[in-house]
Amino acid sequence: MDRSRLSRAIKGAIAATAVSTSFATLSFAQEVEEIVVTGTRIQRATDATSATPISVFDAAQLENSGQTTLEDFVQDIPSMTGGQLGSSVNNGNPGLATASLRGLGSSRTLILLNGRRLVSAGTTTGTVDLNIIPTTIVERMEILKSGASSIYGSDAIAGVINIISKQNFEGAEITANYGITNESDGEEYLAAMTFGASSESGHVMLNWEYSRRDDISQGDRKFSDCPLFESGDRVLCGGSGTSSPARFTTAVTERSLIVDPASGQVVDFDTALYGFNYAEVSYLITPQEVVTFYGYGEHDLWNWEDFTSVQGFSEILFANRQSDQLLAPEGTFFGPSVSTDNPFNPVDELVFVARRLTETGGRGFTQDLNTWRGVFGFKGEFANEWTWDMSYNYARWVDAQIDTGRANQPRFETLLASVDPTTGELLQTPCADDPDCPGLWNPFVENSLTPEMQNYALVTNSPVERSRLLSFQANVVGDFCDFAIGAEPWQWALGYEHRSEKAEVVADGAASLGQIYFVSGEDWGGSYTVDEGYGELVAPLMEGQPWADLLSAELSFRYSDYNTVGDDTVWGVVLDYAPIEQVRFRGTYSEGFRAPGIDDLFLPGTQSAETYSDPCYQWDQLPSGSTVRANCQADGVNPNNGLLASPQATGLLGGNEDLKSEESENWTLGIVWTPTFIEDLSFTVDYFNITIDDAIGTFTTNTLVSNCYNSVNFSSPACDFITGAGTVGLPASSTSPRRQVNGTIAGQLLNAQNIATFETDGVDLGASYSMELGPGTVTFDGTATYLHEWKYQASEDEPVIDLAGHFGADPVTTRIAAFPHWKFYLTGGYEYDCWSAQTTVRMVGEVDDIDPGDTDLATHVDNTWYQDINFNYFRWEDVTLSGGIRNMWNQQPPYVTNYDDMNTLPLNYDTVGRFFYGRVTFKF
Repeated sequence: MDRSRLSRAIKGAIAATAVSTSFATLSFAQEVEEIVVTGTRIQRATDATSATPISVFDAAQLENSGQTTLEDFVQDIPSMTGGQLGSSVNNGNPGLATASLRGLGSSRTLILLNGRRLVSAGTTTGTVDLNIIPTTIVERMEILKSGASSIYGSDAIAGVINIISKQNFEGAEITANYGITNESDGEEYLAAMTFGASSESGHVMLNWEYSRRDDISQGDRKFSDCPLFESGDRVLCGGSGTSSPARFTTAVTERSLIVDPASGQVVDFDTALYGFNYAEVSYLITPQEVVTFYGYGEHDLWNWEDFTSVQGFSEILFANRQSDQLLAPEGTFFGPSVSTDNPFNPVDELVFVARRLTETGGRGFTQDLNTWRGVFGFKGEFANEWTWDMSYNYARWVDAQIDTGRANQPRFETLLASVDPTTGELLQTPCADDPDCPGLWNPFVENSLTPEMQNYALVTNSPVERSRLLSFQANVVGDFCDFAIGAEPWQWALGYEHRSEKAEVVADGAASLGQIYFVSGEDWGGSYTVDEGYGELVAPLMEGQPWADLLSAELSFRYSDYNTVGDDTVWGVVLDYAPIEQVRFRGTYSEGFRAPGIDDLFLPGTQSAETYSDPCYQWDQLPSGSTVRANCQADGVNPNNGLLASPQATGLLGGNEDLKSEESENWTLGIVWTPTFIEDLSFTVDYFNITIDDAIGTFTTNTLVSNCYNSVNFSSPACDFITGAGTVGLPASSTSPRRQVNGTIAGQLLNAQNIATFETDGVDLGASYSMELGPGTVTFDGTATYLHEWKYQASEDEPVIDLAGHFGADPVTTRIAAFPHWKFYLTGGYEYDCWSAQTTVRMVGEVDDIDPGDTDLATHVDNTWYQDINFNYFRWEDVTLSGGIRNMWNQQPPYVTNYDDMNTLPLNYDTVGRFFYGRVTFKF
């Protein structure tokens, strides 16, 4: 079989400046070399292709993107969808950047560095922070887009991202990168140095990298400078009902009132007039600084010719990430009361106060994260050419966090107390007779919280998160000597792994005393250990036959024994068939599993504010006799309560030690066409189907509320999970057991359970072509994913939700995210003499709101297109200049009614705008 054409096509796909097609070059060298490809432990030759669908990126593609971190580069890949954390997630994200293959979550996407695991991001077991991986060490990145639990164990249900470092780098390289938006903000910096040297007995490579990203404020962009809400056919600038001066709710009549700052009169609260604009003091893009040090080395130790060679190797990684998030100032979200005896109370009735602490400037969240990773091992080759390796992997994550501007709930209640809470008698001295209290606070006017009051009633929260990974691996790869049905002998691999993970959270002292509202004061943690054995068999069956140019099969299994959930065995099979040279058919079937993580098992009840769509907002416009209208009326909900237009519900998230493992099945069927009549042209089509049963998850607040209020007389079991305001320490509504006094849902229980199922299927398309055009070379490379279905069922009693082609609450992250049917990435480039140019076109397909309200105005988003351009100049032998523009046409993110933040879907659409960047690289 003449494989030279196929090899050239594969190498062209790798060299192209966009996402490669779904099969991979296995080496960049000209000579035949054998390396390990993601998805197998058995080495393959350079002219082989993977029988499983793999996308490959090389270092040039990453550099040409102008990205200083892996985050945006990875998340643009069409096979990534749904909710992924990153720089555009300000609220509730401790600086993480994650990847979610097939939209199934970061904990179901296994991320490896040189084929070995990375430490989990704190207690979120299975989730890896992409920020800790320096971009300048990346030689290539292989993305296996099928389940691989039989090869790699837990967490590989959706697939694997394997980052291969520049282990054989020689010489010295210095890189500097700078970028800025067309609004003159959001600056990005990168500086890196890489050194490598070789001798006859070994090799060493060292890398240092520094990157920085400056913040962008939501107030600096027109689409996000004010929280929008809708009233009738109008879109209005609004904000939070926790305002300054205070919005207050009367205990008896439950009216929402405010003292108008201009007139001093008590009036009904109107969100459009008095809502607090939290966007002006919130980040759109969060800042961070990352310093990393990476090293890899290997050295020949012994060579016993009649037995084995022995080579030692080691790999080290250190990363320090300092990141920040900024949210609007704290509010009295706990609803403190002000009695009628308080001299500042503007009405003759007990009231509950919702006051934004604007005098404090905002809530700051900072992380000072240190990650260490060391891999030490030995490898060699027996005299019979079998290979072996063993390694020990130790990794540690320590995140010291500091949150400022948090409210000390008891002390704020003291600042408002003019009545003894025990006897009910009027105090001679306000502030509950606390000698340290600086005086009674008037929340009904602006700028009344003095610096002395802030020193008294604000507190800093400083928890520490730690996690640790220990892993020992031993692998042997061989063949059956001369046993072969086809031209090549059968090969096998056997291995053992012992892995241990541990995580803990040390709570702040003030939180332990219950002084910080909305912050758990409980120290908690957990651990697990697992022993695993695996086997793999590659069986070439035919080659060069009239009706089978190539036919081979691969089998794999993995046995895992966890001390938490017991043992399990999963299997996988791969078939690869080429009836003729230019056409290959491939198919895979694999079983998968994901053991519950430390957070799934041991997380204590933790308060969480979940955005949801309240069915009772303007319920009086619903048809007479409808179930929702009847339930909202029975709940005594004010249909025109502006807080219900964009509400948040305070509930409890928690783990469950009785969880068992998730189970999955993964199918892929594909065709690879490399026509012989056109050189360097290739096409791939791969169908995928993933089903996950007993999935670990929680009910979303949206699901609970929707199911509850759509059931006759609140008969749905979902209503039992909405326990009311008392569960989370909030003042309760006098008319509804499910709501707090301001009308919003409260006390929903969101504990982890094996209750859900996922099912997704679709098609990956890939094409690659390069040709000589004039004096230079032109390349085209594209990949697209069609998401046919993305179904989720919270439990067997709940309806199936198909998010494909829609946006809504992501069941994995609970954030509002888009799952478009189509996602597309195409790159075209031209190289001549000492320069090259390329353009990249990205498309996020149209989506509709999965659960639109009858009065919602923005429930559809059209296809959204982005174009990037890049130029490189390399006239000098050791200097390369490059630059480009991302989002060249300054495409703005779409407005949607049902948004999570920024009036849009920041997890899926570009919020930065047009971005210019330049890079210079020196090589010695």
